[in-house]
Amino acid sequence: MFKPVKPKRVVEYIVEQIESEIKNGNLPPGSKLPSERELARLFEVSRSSIREALNILQAKGLISSSQGEGTFVRSLTETILGINLNNFITNDPKYVWDLVEIRKIIELWAVRKACEVADENDLKLISEAYAELENDYKIKNYGDESDAEFHFSIIKATKNTILIHLMGSIFKLLKCATNIGKDYEFKVRKLTKEQLLKEHEDILKAVLKRDRKLAYDKMSIHLSYIGDDFKRYLFSYYKNIR
Repeated sequence: MFKPVKPKRVVEYIVEQIESEIKNGNLPPGSKLPSERELARLFEVSRSSIREALNILQAKGLISSSQGEGTFVRSLTETILGINLNNFITNDPKYVWDLVEIRKIIELWAVRKACEVADENDLKLISEAYAELENDYKIKNYGDESDAEFHFSIIKATKNTILIHLMGSIFKLLKCATNIGKDYEFKVRKLTKEQLLKEHEDILKAVLKRDRKLAYDKMSIHLSYIGDDFKRYLFSYYKNIR
């Protein structure tokens, strides 16, 4: 019934550690892994062992390599579901709108969950993400990347691995829609950059206080533009670029 225990190879330990970091959300979708040289230094093994471990992880669909750019973590949701969301959605405004609606529902849940389970390091990362966004706004940058990272830092604070990977995929796909959303906020709702930044600050303060209701209310205000008027604006945008 039992079989002799075989000692694990070094490569298996490397695979297990990296896979664990991916699955627990410490290495979210899109994260760039250190170079082979740096991984070899961190694990105190040869580069050939690292190379073999990365090949195994790539075969499992957990990472992907791009010549000249490096190795990146893939979304677990794509691996689990066996679909490429980007190919599925393409540039169809209906699917983009569906994602926008999903984002609103999920973020309203996530901000309350973060208030419950976030540890001090999570709160530190959310604060740092806000500081980066604030800095971008000060240098007259609309902070597209830092805006997404602020919201994603709240998602990561929920400690829900599947959600982290799902939203990692959604944020990448929603980059265009997010830009259209800001365009709508500034041109239609006449919101200023200062007002938009204040909405993020209000969310941050509520999360730091661990006030679930206040955090939910502030996120609701921030995402209140997601409605029928914005849906029409979104469809009109896609119609004009075709």
